[in-house]
Amino acid sequence: MITIRPARADDDFSALAQLYLTAWQTSYQDMLPADFLNQLTVDQYHPEANWQHLFVAVNEQDQFVGVCSYGPSRRQRFASYGEINSIYLLPTQQRQGIGQRLMHAALGTLRANGFNRVVLWVLTDNQAAQQFYWHVGFRPTTVTMPQGPLNETAFVWLADEPSGDNGE
Repeated sequence: MITIRPARADDDFSALAQLYLTAWQTSYQDMLPADFLNQLTVDQYHPEANWQHLFVAVNEQDQFVGVCSYGPSRRQRFASYGEINSIYLLPTQQRQGIGQRLMHAALGTLRANGFNRVVLWVLTDNQAAQQFYWHVGFRPTTVTMPQGPLNETAFVWLADEPSGDNGE
């Protein structure tokens, strides 16, 4: 059984950083150059810096299998929005509803904090992620942003949107 809970100050953040690294290297293997992915290290991830804005998914052995980071939008264009900064699962845990549960937890917290609109950024070429975001109620915008050789597209979620599953 997988439990979704807020991160705690006493969590093992090195294990959580390892989850980020593993998820990056597997999720983006067909989108980013292998040389780039292979040079990533666990030291590049610092979940402890933002632990108050993390939901984690843990298994029966209290091991991390997923993480979702959220907060106010980091970009001026979406200044009044909340933001899903990241959501990652270990590859063995994908397509089991865990990501959806993490997303619902983050959206519920953002909404409780007054954010009725939420933005996230996804690689324009990441069709699998876009399908997931669509499924939980996000919709693509025409707003894009270059990220090195790739582009990201903004997706938005509106709490009062009548169509689709809006994370409630």
